[in-house]
Order: sequence, then structure tokens, then C-alpha cells
Amino acid sequence: MLTAKGSVIGSLRASGVSGKLPLILVWGIRFDARFDSKSLIIDVKFQVPLSTFSKMKEILLFYLFLTPFFLQAQEVFSKEKRDNVWLFGSFSLTNPLGANIVFDFNEFPVDISYDFIGMPLDFTNASICDTSGNLLFYTNGISIANFTHDTIENGGRINPGEYTDVLVEVGNHLPQGALILPKPSNDSLYYLFYEELSRAPEFGANSKRVFSFFKAIVNMNSNNGLGKVVEKDTLILGDTLDVGKIVANRHANGRDWWVLLPEYISDKYYKYLLTNEGIINGGFQHIGENHYYGLGQASFTANGDKYIQYNLYHLGENYLNIFDFDRCSGELSSPLRILDTLYAFSGGAAISENSRFLYAPTDTKIYQYDLEADNIEASKVVVAEYDGYYDEIPDLQTRFFMAALAPDGKIYISANNSSLHLHVIHEPNKKGLACNVEQHGIELPAWNQFTMPNFPYYGLGPLDGSPCDTLGIDNPPPTAGFEYVSDSLEIHDISFFNSTLFPTEATDFEPLSDAWIWSFEDGTFSNEKHPVHTYLEDGIFEVCLTATNYAGSDTFCDSLYINVVATEEPEESVKNLKLYPNPVSDVFYLSYLSDKEGHSVLYDTYGREVKRRPLKRGNILQSWDVRNLPSGVYFLQGYVDGQVVFSEKVLKLK
Repeated sequence: MLTAKGSVIGSLRASGVSGKLPLILVWGIRFDARFDSKSLIIDVKFQVPLSTFSKMKEILLFYLFLTPFFLQAQEVFSKEKRDNVWLFGSFSLTNPLGANIVFDFNEFPVDISYDFIGMPLDFTNASICDTSGNLLFYTNGISIANFTHDTIENGGRINPGEYTDVLVEVGNHLPQGALILPKPSNDSLYYLFYEELSRAPEFGANSKRVFSFFKAIVNMNSNNGLGKVVEKDTLILGDTLDVGKIVANRHANGRDWWVLLPEYISDKYYKYLLTNEGIINGGFQHIGENHYYGLGQASFTANGDKYIQYNLYHLGENYLNIFDFDRCSGELSSPLRILDTLYAFSGGAAISENSRFLYAPTDTKIYQYDLEADNIEASKVVVAEYDGYYDEIPDLQTRFFMAALAPDGKIYISANNSSLHLHVIHEPNKKGLACNVEQHGIELPAWNQFTMPNFPYYGLGPLDGSPCDTLGIDNPPPTAGFEYVSDSLEIHDISFFNSTLFPTEATDFEPLSDAWIWSFEDGTFSNEKHPVHTYLEDGIFEVCLTATNYAGSDTFCDSLYINVVATEEPEESVKNLKLYPNPVSDVFYLSYLSDKEGHSVLYDTYGREVKRRPLKRGNILQSWDVRNLPSGVYFLQGYVDGQVVFSEKVLKLK
């Protein structure tokens, strides 16, 4: 647009982040860029005196060409696969030599394999992959090994001390006692945070406490990609601290990391910010009631807005601390404490990927809490009670201990002693018993003692439009998804549970009010996040959810069958069947999606039943231990409503 009043004014629009571009003056040309609160539109204006315009047309044209490209140069965040390989395994009462287990989530369903990596993993267990999901290195809090399972240069010993010296053969005894994070804006440097467990005679003859919080730095470009520890045992904090519980949450700028850890018997929380410049001391905060020293676990929700801490104290006074978390400032707020007087030796905490349901394993029970309920404490339900199962000898009971959300969306739970099993919550985005807990559902090819790997959630990006969204990183559009449960077939009540990735409340500083549009194909709609819908008639309905954030929209649809007759039901009640490895020598895994319950039976060549397992409803991963069976050919058949729904041949090797 040209004016005749002594200036030339031009305008353009481009995508970017919210804010205001500083004034730029070049040869009398004025540029002023204004960013709106939605983080998507930028208005750029420039003014040139007519006297300059007549002489500097080429310069003006150059800026007209350059400015939109400069402003649109945004980085789109993507979920990294840095937690795609999990390591387990240690000694046991019946196998003191031990071995290891590898969970590879680059495969779907997860590939579970036996390995001997030479490092016992006890309570402390941290590892990291590159952005494509390839293992880089790992630690048990005593030493560091690379992806070849050799000790990394200068990583043969970290955390030296009188007490940790006796743990060299087993690993450090701190749940979440180590955490590995990539240095922001650097593709080769990684920070390892860890604590030292020391003898503390001032607290009692056999007492141990955590007095030191350390860091190490690993350069994975060294030694032709095998890595080198370039710094270790550098003290970050000297204080009496809680047991482990080192956790991290993505800063709202989408790049940096907040690291949080609690003080010993205190209401004090320390926070540190890992940036591209290194570690910044974020100070500390006093909030809530004193948290007592004891076993337990801490976790952040996947959307980053809540911090949860589960603590055991004196084997009977256990509690959850739940806080809101500000990803810009690192501040905790709105403290809530929930007490549980259940006598327990162990406990943990993990949250569903939709950030709604908190799971708290407490030795003999698994509790579920609804974090979106008006009264979180009153929402508590028991979704599993220990069923008495043990491995080989009665002392090795497969009770409940630490829990973790996996890249496949399931939650895995370790036992509180040596065990050949993990528990699994198959559908944690669902409320109540529909979450589908399977006790000792994952048979392991080697013994595991206590351990569960410690990772942050790598699928959380910036908070677009927030005051600290300053780095030009944008979230992608959402990936819509949902799950559902039939509450009552008589009145056709269906509860829907939103499982959208990159939802507006996790990506946008001012969440959209119309982020959810549900279509139920009966002429009705909903804008709720987790609606409950009542169908008035039987039939097949296509339910669609359109999810929106400021970056865009996505639609997901699924067919819903309400009291349909047999001819209208899906042809297959069991889908996506996968059996591996086959041939097998010890444990094979059966993965499937089923909308009905039944059972599966393994037969020998004479038609004799040798093993039976339930066939459960949902997206299931089931393990079958056949190591005690003779070698030969076997047949696995699944039954639903008395009908064979699948039949697979299994070759058992010696």
C-alpha cells in the first residue's frame, strides 16, 4: 500500500511465535513486526520516507522478499524416540549370576529378548537412545556402558564412596537414582544426573542417607561413536536429600529441561534447568507439607502440568503428593496430599499418556486416581489386588513396585523382589477396571530385581504462545485418538476417553475452547474432552473425533457396535495377531487386539492341553513360558464363545 503523505507502508503476514519483533532501522526504513496471542499470525509493517523510496527501491524489494522467509523459519517439534530401548535384569536368589532383558519399542508389539550385557540393574536404572531409537548408553549408578555393552571410556566407576563401593556388583540402591538427558541444541553431549547413597551413623547404626547430587557429561562423538565420559562426579548440590526421585519435565520453550528433586524430611524442592549453556540453578521452593524419607517414585504427567510424588514411610503411613507445575518458571502450586494407611513395603507412581489417570502400585494393591476429577482423593478405585502368584519359591512374590509409562502407551510395573515377570496395564487411558491390569502378564526370559528404567516424557513440546515460548519451536497439529468403554448395554451408555497426542492443553498457553468435536452418527455432537454418550437405538455407529490445536486439526474415526445381531458383528473378534519369536526356546509373546474375552490353549501334537491362558479384551501383549516343555511342534488356539478364532503352529527348540 502506497500513501501520498510522505511515507510508503507495506504489510505482509507470516507464521511464527507470539511476541513483538524489535524496531529495525536501516537507511531510514522502519520495520515493525507484531505477533498476535495465537502464535500463528504475524503482522509486519515497514515505513520508508518518499525521498528514500525513490532512491532505494531495490533495498525495499530485497526486504520484502527476505522478511517472510525469515519469519517463517520455525522449527516443528517432533516426539523423540530416546526412550525406545528399556533394559532390565539382575541376580536372583535362584540365579546369582543373573542376565539381562531388552525391551525394544522400535518394534510393535515390543520385542523382548534375552541378553547378557554384564551390568546388574538393581534399583538405579537410566539409559538413553538417539532420536531414532538406537541405544547409546546406560548406567546403574555405579558404572556407565555404551550400546556395545562395553564400559565407556572413563565410565568404569562413578559415584565413589564407602557404601557405594560395596554395590559395584549389584548397582546403586536408589529408585530413580539416575537420569540421563540430552544437552539441548547439541547432538553429541549428554548429562547424567545421579545421587550417592552414603552411610549415616548420625541417624542410626545402620542408617544410610543421600547427601550428594552429582552430574557427569558424556560425549558420544568421541572414540568413533563409542563415547567418552568427559566429566564425572561433579557436585551440583550437597544436602540431605530424599531417596532418588530424580525426574525431569520439558521447559515451555520446547527445548530445555527442568530437573526436580526433594529434600530430606522437608517441604523443600530443588530445581535445576538444563539449557544449551549448561545447568542453571533454579533455586528452591517451600510448598505443601513435609515429605518423609522413604522408598517411592516421582513422575510428571505427559502434558507437563502436574508433578506427583509417592512416598513410603514407616511401612504404614504412605502418601501421595500432587502439585500443579508451571513449565515456564518451574514453580509448584496447589499442593494436595493423599494419605494411605495400607501396610506396604513398596510403591510407585505412573500416569496414563492422556494425563488423566494416576496409577499408584502399593505392594498388594494398584490404585487409580482421576486427576481431572473435582475431588481427586474421592476418585480412588482399586484396579488390582495381589493374586498370590510367586516365582519358583514362596519368598519371590510378584507384588507391585515401580511403574513406568512406555512408548507403546502401556504402563509396566516391576515386582518388589527378584521376579521372572512384570505386571502390565494394557489400557491406562481408561477409567476403572477397564484399564485392564494383567498381573504377572509379561514373562521375562531372565530374572529382574526391582528395577524400572527412569525416563522423562519425550513427547512434550513447547507451550505455544506462553511468555517463555521464545525459541521459534512450534508444536505439530494434534494426532486425534480415543478409546471407549460400554458402561451399560441396557441403556447404551458409552464412556469415551480422549487419547489425542499434542492436545491443546499440552501445546497452547491459552487452550482452545472448541478443541474437541465429537460426532456420534446419531445426529448428536459433543465438545467435551471425555464425553459419556447414550445411544437410544441398537446399531453400528461411526464415531469421529476432530481434535484441534493452534497448529491444525486431525480427525480419528472408529466403528461402535451397540447390541448388533451376529450377522452385523465384525468378522474377526481377534485382530492384529502376532506370535514371536517362532521357533522359540524359552518364552514367546502373543500380541492381539480383541473386542471379546475367551481363552487360549497350547496343545502338543497328540492334542493334549499343556498350557492355558485367558484371552483378554483390549490391545494385549501376552507372554508364554515354554522353557520346561520338550522340544517339538505345538499348536496354539484361541477360543471366543466356544469358537476357534485363531490357530498358530509353534516350534519349540531345545
